[in-house]
Amino acid sequence: MPESIKDVNSCGDLIQCAFSLNGFEVEVYETLLTTGPLSANDLADRMGKDRSTVYRALQKMLSCGMVYRETRSIPRGGYYHVYRAIPRSELRERLEGCVEGWYRKMRAVLEQFGEEGGKPL
Repeated sequence: MPESIKDVNSCGDLIQCAFSLNGFEVEVYETLLTTGPLSANDLADRMGKDRSTVYRALQKMLSCGMVYRETRSIPRGGYYHVYRAIPRSELRERLEGCVEGWYRKMRAVLEQFGEEGGKPL
């Protein structure tokens, strides 16, 4: 993950920075975007990773709104979950909101910096 905003050189870096994700979690998003909805088991098989690793990544992405979880019924009883990535356009809108929010916050901090008797460094 980029350690600071100055380390952001790609969209993947921006996603990691904005949502506190790691590279694997971004890879999970990209995989779901490409494949469409998958269960955690199917996604783990496709990515060659342990199910618990993939499940943790999915939970983190659910909490930041990058994926949705859908419940599907099993005909003989029971259910399972599949995960779907939000569209790239929706992710872009969220990222734009993050960048605009950071910009406003940094402008406010800079305005205080120049004031006499402003907040201490």
